[in-house]
Amino acid sequence: MSVYKTCKVCNSSIKLINEKYNLGQCDNCKLIFCLTIFSQDEFIKVYDDLYNKNNTHYKLHSVVQYNMLLENRKIKIGFHRAKLLKKHVLNKKCNSVLEVGSGVGLIGSYIRKHNDKINYLGIEIDKEAFDKSQSLKLNTINGDFTVMDNIEETFDVIMLWEVLEHLQDLDLFIKLAHKKLNSGGKIILSVPNYDKIYNYPNREKDAIFQDLPPIHLNFFTKENIINVFKFNQFKDCKATIKKFPYINLKKIGFYQDFIKSFLNKYNGSTVYFVGKKQDN
Repeated sequence: MSVYKTCKVCNSSIKLINEKYNLGQCDNCKLIFCLTIFSQDEFIKVYDDLYNKNNTHYKLHSVVQYNMLLENRKIKIGFHRAKLLKKHVLNKKCNSVLEVGSGVGLIGSYIRKHNDKINYLGIEIDKEAFDKSQSLKLNTINGDFTVMDNIEETFDVIMLWEVLEHLQDLDLFIKLAHKKLNSGGKIILSVPNYDKIYNYPNREKDAIFQDLPPIHLNFFTKENIINVFKFNQFKDCKATIKKFPYINLKKIGFYQDFIKSFLNKYNGSTVYFVGKKQDN
């Protein structure tokens, strides 16, 4: 099996930081990523198992979302995503948006409900999720992110929600995103926060507290996600961390983490990022 010998984004030297899952960290941009290079057939099997087998948390998630959309219930997308969409998409300035990893159509439906004049296009790798988005009459394509190169139009905003961590060829994606953005266009996204490992001082060696390779391949912090996009000609890059833990009133750890968050001693679960295309 092939492995990366240098950083997949900036080609700098790397060091092994996690033997169990073969994770390396770039000495320059600080990106953390799985050094193993997986085949496309392996990815297809992984996502088929995740989305289409019974009792997986991914399938449960997609079923709940899809039923919510079918029943025309209030679309719940979360406070932080709603805030980013309001500022960068639903701002009466954005005319077109591309979503990579559009799933069953949760965000596409949300945008359509709030402003059906926005030209929305989604890309989804999983066939079953794609079919569901089609049944909702959303403008979506079944494929991986590389189909971006075959799309003629360009966009004011490109967005990904918990997707960037799955992309093996991260460098190619960022270059395609830059190519497909209009002048002054923005990329907005969320990813799991690798630094949440520090919430667990008694953790086992090499524990990472998110999906393991080959599901998650890239591991982001507030620092390295800014570095990665700046290296690829994005400017005005800003990253924020979800400050408070997810509500779980039945778990004593929730109250402890909530107090830590007020004292700025809690590493939130999610990184939210915005970057602007830097024109050549």
